[in-house]
Amino acid sequence: MSGGATTRIVRRETSPTATADFEGQPPPVFLESMNLQSLLSHLEDARPSIIADISEDQSPPARYLIGHELGSGSVGQVIEARDQHLGRQVAIKILHDGEGLSRDGIARFIAEAQITAQLEHPSVVPVHEIGIMPGGMPYFSMKLVKGRSLDDLINHLRIDDRETLRTYNHLARLRLFQRICQGMAYAHAKGVVHRDLKPANIFIGEFGEVQIMDWGLAKTLKSSLPNFDEDPVTTVRQASGMNTMGGAIAGTPAYMSPEQASGDYIRIGPQSDVFALGLILAELVGLTRVYRQSTFQKTLEAARAPGGEVDIRKIAPAALSSHGIDRVIRKATQPDIDLRYQHAGELSSDIARLIEEQLPPSSIKRSIRIPDTEAEKRAETIETPQPRSGMFWMGALALAALEAVAALAWRLFG
Repeated sequence: MSGGATTRIVRRETSPTATADFEGQPPPVFLESMNLQSLLSHLEDARPSIIADISEDQSPPARYLIGHELGSGSVGQVIEARDQHLGRQVAIKILHDGEGLSRDGIARFIAEAQITAQLEHPSVVPVHEIGIMPGGMPYFSMKLVKGRSLDDLINHLRIDDRETLRTYNHLARLRLFQRICQGMAYAHAKGVVHRDLKPANIFIGEFGEVQIMDWGLAKTLKSSLPNFDEDPVTTVRQASGMNTMGGAIAGTPAYMSPEQASGDYIRIGPQSDVFALGLILAELVGLTRVYRQSTFQKTLEAARAPGGEVDIRKIAPAALSSHGIDRVIRKATQPDIDLRYQHAGELSSDIARLIEEQLPPSSIKRSIRIPDTEAEKRAETIETPQPRSGMFWMGALALAALEAVAALAWRLFG
């Protein structure tokens, strides 16, 4: 695994006893009273020992055997690693070490780990642990998702890839999208807004599982759902008074709601994610990105003033937009927040109804349907003898069995 190792993260732990465990101490509890500095101090006990090549292994054994880079962004990178304590492959996300790294950036990174870990849902990638690298940068480890991104899937649909088209027909795409909505419905119920939903941040595993990734821009707020008895998500940013961004614009313009593209932080809520989900649904069924401007600034301007809801029939006339999908997309992408679905749970419910309406009729429904035409009546007559013949033989066998029992009883007691 050393061939693709990243030298920036290959460091040797100097302490002979430090590992990624908490040395017998209780793990940190992220209470609202815990500020960033005390959390960082607490995480000092979670420094892992890390090597890039098994030939470098010394005593004590390293916990993580570093592999190749899986992805990199402006503030951090994700690498594959072997967790030798638990015998499994994991993904480790770490911050880039640089002089310009701010206290707020560190807090946001830790908050991402806390948010992801507290969203315990099948559609959210599980976080295993959080700690500080030997060089001082925070890290967290999580499930290694093997599969493809939704972006990659859509691109294969665009080029008419036969295998992808066969696997993801119209109904399969709706079911896939519903699983995304269910994951986001749980996040909204826990008071979390993703703010960067896009096909590149949604992964489909090798067995069809959906994983919503990259919660680095997530916003936490109070859940508005009544009778939701789970604890709300809390982070170190809330405890440190950093849970505001003023008028900053964060996210991906091609999937932003108008309020997000305008930097209206106060109005950003679950409806903002719903807008992004509507754009994703339009792209999934229409295979055309709604905002297709040539530059970042033009895309941002289009997102700020969309000029109305998305009409998939105009954007992609040949799209599979029948059976009410166009209506769902229009409602999800209303410029007026109050006219949209109020959270992903409402959108998921409408998608579930669409799926139910498009399921093929059951054999029972087919069997009791009255044929309409003479041709159908003739087909019904031709198709029915086999089941009736089977019923006849079953009845004959049952009758023969009864006669045998009666004869035996007569011999014994007659």
